[in-house]
Amino acid sequence: MGKISNSINRYLSDNRRFADLFNVICFQGATVVRAEELSESTQVYYGITGTAGKNQSVRQTGRGERYPERRNRTRDICKQLKSGGTLRILAVENQEKVDYTMPYRCMEYDVMEYGKQIDNLRNKNRQESQKNIIEKIGGIKKTDRLAPVYTICLYHGVEAWNGPRTLSDMMDFGDKDDGFRKIFKDYPMQLYCLNEAHDLHLFHTEVGILFQALQYRRDRTGLKKLMEQDGRYKSIDVDTLEIMSVMLELPSIWKNRKKYMEKDEEDKEEYDMCQAIREWAEEERSIGRAEGQQTGFMESRRIIVRNMLLRGMVDADIMAIAECDQEFIDKVRETV
Repeated sequence: MGKISNSINRYLSDNRRFADLFNVICFQGATVVRAEELSESTQVYYGITGTAGKNQSVRQTGRGERYPERRNRTRDICKQLKSGGTLRILAVENQEKVDYTMPYRCMEYDVMEYGKQIDNLRNKNRQESQKNIIEKIGGIKKTDRLAPVYTICLYHGVEAWNGPRTLSDMMDFGDKDDGFRKIFKDYPMQLYCLNEAHDLHLFHTEVGILFQALQYRRDRTGLKKLMEQDGRYKSIDVDTLEIMSVMLELPSIWKNRKKYMEKDEEDKEEYDMCQAIREWAEEERSIGRAEGQQTGFMESRRIIVRNMLLRGMVDADIMAIAECDQEFIDKVRETV
């Protein structure tokens, strides 16, 4: 997992931001998921299906059969929502690159979560005496129920998402309309692309201004204008400043963060992103001017050396007058 994905995982793991994300994407901003009702959930799942491949580790059974070793699979963010006596599993998969298997991957994670719940119920039921033979064989009681799983795929890449959005998008149904497509049980992935149009004012936390800034990753002028016009960027928290510096590829802002820090009335640290981006832009202009001056100076020297070569001056005199080395003269001589 890359630096950007790790950063956004940490940022959205905050219960307040996580709840805000789910409420906007799934409930149009209504407060359905509450931060105080969220808790961490086990993210690791075990198991792999299929036969062992050429380069895949295997385990040998006593009968000589070869099976793939079980391996861990970890979700990016996974939380439990306990509301009104009901348990739900909420998860986010952060995606930086387009993945043409993404609907399958999200479905696989959901299935593994249900499998984990079934295993836990079976282990629990083994501790109790079962009178019903069907329940005893299957390990699951008639009254047992699973916690529903809800997964969001958050795509924060720069390029447009051109991959499948549902499981059916990955299928080859053929050209003939024989009715099979109609009876196919689809899995619609809950995909949210940050580079697509959304109503970001639905967010109640800093997630909204982060997502808004990310729309200008390729437009530094537009980014500066946004932060100058939107007063919310004048007082952001340290977590938002850090992730903006990573995702906008502005490491100097994080390095110099103390310059932009002030404390509010409650002695809480706030950071002026507007000032940070303004100083960054001025620094970039200064670098550009210096590079331009250097380029102009080198071009003037090249013209002088060329004119001296055309007049037949010796290299030693040219080096003394133009303050250049032999390599520079040789390169100019190639153009004469």
